Amino acid sequence: MNCLKCFLGGSSPKGFRTHFGETIADTGYYTYIIKGGPGTGKSTLMKRLAEAFPDDEKELYQCSSDPDSLDAVVFKEKRVIFVDGTAPHVFDPEYPGAAQQILDLGVCWDASFLKENKEEIISVTSEYLRHHASCRRFITALAAVTEDTCQVGRTALNEEKLDGFTERLAAKLMPRKKGAGEGKIEFRQLSALTPKGYLTNVPEDYAVYLLCDNCFAGSDIFLRRFADIASSRGYGVSVSVCTLRNEESFEHILIPELKTAFLTASPLNALSVETKQPINFRRFYDKGTLIAKKARLKFNEAALKNLRDEAVKSLVNAKAEHDRLEEYYIEAVDFDSVQRIQYDMISKIKGMG
Repeated sequence: MNCLKCFLGGSSPKGFRTHFGETIADTGYYTYIIKGGPGTGKSTLMKRLAEAFPDDEKELYQCSSDPDSLDAVVFKEKRVIFVDGTAPHVFDPEYPGAAQQILDLGVCWDASFLKENKEEIISVTSEYLRHHASCRRFITALAAVTEDTCQVGRTALNEEKLDGFTERLAAKLMPRKKGAGEGKIEFRQLSALTPKGYLTNVPEDYAVYLLCDNCFAGSDIFLRRFADIASSRGYGVSVSVCTLRNEESFEHILIPELKTAFLTASPLNALSVETKQPINFRRFYDKGTLIAKKARLKFNEAALKNLRDEAVKSLVNAKAEHDRLEEYYIEAVDFDSVQRIQYDMISKIKGMG
């Protein structure tokens, strides 16, 4: 069984957006909120912890600014969470000691060295933030273009036809479970804009239905309706939203009990997945309306690609500055002390019931 991999959140027109605070707020878990500067070993600590446990006992949350790094790891069996609590996803304990606590890697660094390099660190940080601000401007423009295309889609959408299809597919895939209560709807960010492009984590052991929707509107409505039906029939649902849009829209959903995923492929994400279950959403739009708006939709599609590519370039530049910042902190950190914390945490978690 493979562990679920997702992102902690993603870039949006208003900055970083995440639903992970809802996971931390679940007091059935105990959360360690890791603090420390770039390069101080937060991601490495979580990777070492994750390596010590089987795949089916954990969920891994990648960093959208650097997909090779981890922002969080959730140990489902042990009911323990480790999460990076530094900007842009600042978390602090709501119930200190009782349900969450700070794990401060700042105790492992030489503050005097960092003070000696204060001006350089401030300068590099300013450049890092400048590139992220540039990325947000491109995403803001991208969101406006996406909304224009979606508005055309809403006008052309045959909701009655889409609802009928949704009901029939739900009846085929999800028999109502006797005696089951309402299933829980949770958020898991499968897609994010990263320096490597717009990436989507596709669960390896899931049957995938690919929703091919160039107009956005139909797939969002389908996923919302399907998630509600699944929940009403006792199935848990994981929802992945599109953070790049002004208003949250459903981009993908997972139904873990059925090992089934519904993933949207759109001009925004350019997702390509091999599947035996493609669903072309063009059938749910009025053909005449789309033909009348053909030039506008084609222009928007090209603009989305260009704006997305420019936003990615900004993230690439931001990561380069972040890597420069890490060099200062790596030199300042006593990694033997960090390693001792790793060993202590692994031992503590394994000792939990």
